[in-house]
Order: sequence, then C-alpha cells, then structure tokens
Amino acid sequence: MEKYVASPQLGFSEAVRLAMSRLFDFNGRSRRSEFWWFMLAFYIVCYVVGFIISLFLPALPAAIINSSLWIVAVGVTVRRLQDNGHSKWWVFLSFIISIVYNAYLVNSDFMFELASVNVNPEAVIKSLIDDPKIMILSLLDSVFTIVIIVMCMIDGKPQTNRYGESPKYKLVSED
Repeated sequence: MEKYVASPQLGFSEAVRLAMSRLFDFNGRSRRSEFWWFMLAFYIVCYVVGFIISLFLPALPAAIINSSLWIVAVGVTVRRLQDNGHSKWWVFLSFIISIVYNAYLVNSDFMFELASVNVNPEAVIKSLIDDPKIMILSLLDSVFTIVIIVMCMIDGKPQTNRYGESPKYKLVSED
C-alpha cells in the first residue's frame, strides 16, 4: 500500500533561495513555507526600496517603480495558487487591478487633498464622494487581495495536479 508523506518544512534561507531561483517561472507548484518566507523577505526589501525611491522621485514615477517591483512576487504567487489547483489568472487580474487602482489614485483629487500641507478632512471626503471610481477600485483591489491570501493559506493537494507533482508530499510504499 502507498501513502503520501510530507517532507520537512523549508527554512527561511532555503525557501528564499528556492523562490529566487524560480522568479519568472510560472509553471509548477510552490509550498506554503516557500511562499510565506519569500514574501516576508520581499516585503521588507520592497518597503525599504519604496521608501528610498519616494524620497527622490515624484509620486507617479515612484508608484510605477514600486508597482514594477511587485512583478518579482508574481511567479511564486502563481506557483502557490497552482499548488491548490487554482489558475494563474487570479494573480494577473489582481495585479492589473492593483496597478490601475494605484495609478488612478496617484492622479486623483483625493491624493492631491491628502498631500496638501494643511489637510482638510471635508475636502478629502468630498473628493471621495465626487469620484466613486476610487471606492470601486479600492473594493476590487481589496477583495482580490483577500481571496488570493486565503488561497495561499490553503495546504496544497498531495496528489499530482495539472500543474505538476506536489513539492511537499511524496508517495511512498509501506512495506
């Protein structure tokens, strides 16, 4: 009789190294430990780089560069979703919505009001009410982000799926 046995969880350096070696690989599957350790390192680097960029560039170029950094995380997120049998289109659609939302937000009256020296709360609220696209894009971005986070939390299937063999579970025969 054969059964599935889980291999040990990846450590921080091993997981980050594995994810970095497959940055632009959208095929196959990734374990939760690979995904979450890589995302921890990625968020730290992304926020530090984003902060430094925002010190030297205006808002729109800084947002574009910061959004382009997120392309690095797409590969590991796609493989993580594929471990559960979900399509990579979830990630790409979420990424596109996020870029559109951030680009629209940077060019909106809302950001102009927030960036003013003396922020007027009434003017900020009025800019949101006058432009419902901000709220709609924000809602879409939030919903897709939450759905993807939940999908990434679910343990992968031990069986081989259409994206390949499980990186965590190995089929062993009992003797």
